[in-house]
Order: sequence, then structure tokens, then C-alpha cells
Amino acid sequence: MLDKLDIKQMRLLLLVAQTQNLSRAADALDVSQQAVSIQLKALRAIFHDQLFVRHGHKMVPTPKCERLCAKIKSVLESLEPETQPEQFDPAAVEQTVTVSAADYSQAALLVELFTRVRRLAPGLKLIVKDLEIDSLEESMREGKLDLVVSIPDFLPEQLPYTTLFSERYVCVAASGADIRISAFTDLNHFDHLIVSPARANLRGSSAQWFKALGVDRNIVSSVPSFNLVADYLKGTNTLAFVPSRLLPHPELQVVDVDQTPPGFDVVVAWHPRTRHSPLHRWLIGQLVDIAQQKTAAPGWTLGAATGQ
Repeated sequence: MLDKLDIKQMRLLLLVAQTQNLSRAADALDVSQQAVSIQLKALRAIFHDQLFVRHGHKMVPTPKCERLCAKIKSVLESLEPETQPEQFDPAAVEQTVTVSAADYSQAALLVELFTRVRRLAPGLKLIVKDLEIDSLEESMREGKLDLVVSIPDFLPEQLPYTTLFSERYVCVAASGADIRISAFTDLNHFDHLIVSPARANLRGSSAQWFKALGVDRNIVSSVPSFNLVADYLKGTNTLAFVPSRLLPHPELQVVDVDQTPPGFDVVVAWHPRTRHSPLHRWLIGQLVDIAQQKTAAPGWTLGAATGQ
């Protein structure tokens, strides 16, 4: 019966098991739901098993289907490197890549990546999406995302990644604001704005760090974009801590404080199934090179390239 099994059916079986939904599997494969149902009927005949049972709105794999998927996944992953050309030529690529990143990372890295892609790989189309951490795992699993530029804390555990650079925070206010700080605890006398691209809140990720130093910030606003910080601070004496790579900025002034919150690493992550993809490796290499080139700018420090 195995002579009736083809690669497309194997991929379909994996996708239905991952999504547990015929409609979503059909959308991912760009086929009709009827076509998926027909192929599942053929697979049931080949493997003499129901393969999936309906549970509410989900198609739950049977124990035999789970065993089959594990074996099929291993086979496909072992074959994937052999399908890639020995020499990778970015100029010959005709493909679309989707990258997810917060606005800060888009400004720091992806604008330059787009410029390079247009010059070196004109047939490559780039889709950039805002970072949505709650759906990252599902989007990567279903192939809706190719790369994610983020901090490690936002990534699902199973995603491998490489560190691009390490960042530090700087205290800022609107240009011309009358801000006088003589001791770190003077921050208690000012209102504060925080940036929360992933989840809106009025707490901030460094709340405990500030409290340990005697500062309980009066956070009066949370905004989703670093690029709009200057606009929000304009005309006020509100303070904000922003990544150093956003500076210098004509509408922001640096406020000297003797302590700053812990910084963070910016990483690029990919799905394990694409680890042998020459295109993904090329794109990751371009991002690493962009980060290295920017280390010469004020405030830039490159983190060591590591994997997880």
C-alpha cells in the first residue's frame, strides 16, 4: 500500500495533526477543504486507521496517527537538506518570506534588510508583521512566519535562535523639558511613560528592579510603539526609558541618571524544520551582518552569537 503514498499526502497528514482543523489545513495548502477530505480518506485506507476523531471543533489524531506523524516528520526532515542546491544564489530566489518584529527591531534591522534584499535578491518578497507573542508558536508551526526578531523571553521554548545584539536603556524626556535629577530616587517626582509592544499594561517589566532602588514610578501611560515616544512626551515633563539605538533623536533629550534598568538581547529565531534552508540561513546571516555593522554607532554593543 505504501506505493500509493506520496509526499503531499505525508505533509497533509502532518498539517492536519498540527492544526487539528481541516479548514485551516486547506488554507495553508491553498486547496479546498473537500480536497483535504479526499486525501484523508485515501490515507485512512493506506494505514487502516481512522487517523482523526472529531472532538468539538478539533480533529484530534489517534494514537496510531501520532506515531505515524513522528515517523513522517523524521523522514521529511532527513530528506529536506538533500532537496537544496549545493550553491545558494540569492539573485535566483523567487519566494516570499514573512518576518515578525516589534517596531523597534524593524527600525534597527529590517529597514536595512529590505534594502539588501532589493539589491541582492530582487525576486524575494518580504512581508513584515508586528510582533504578536500570543500567536507566535502557532504561526511558526503552521508556516505563516519564517523568522521572528524578538527578545528571548517572548519566544516559544522549542525555537532555536541566534543573538544579534545586546541593548541598554537610556532615560529620556522631551527636548526642552525642565528635568532635574540629582539622585536616582528623584524619579519618584516625575510621571513616567512605558512602551509595551506585546501586551498593554501600566506596570512595566522592570517594576521590581525600580522598587529595589527606592523608586515606585507613577506610570501614567503605556504605548505600543517606541517610534511614537517623542510625540507622546512632547510638551510634558514625563520621563521614559528607551533603547539606546533610538538615539540621538531631535525631539528627545537624554536625562542623566546613575542607574538604568537591565538591558536585553535582540535575537532572530526560526522554526527547526527550516534549519537546513539556504534561504533562511542567508537571511539570518544578513541580519547578523547588519547588527555587526551598526556596532560602530553610539550605544551599539553586539551580543555574542549563541543558539538555543
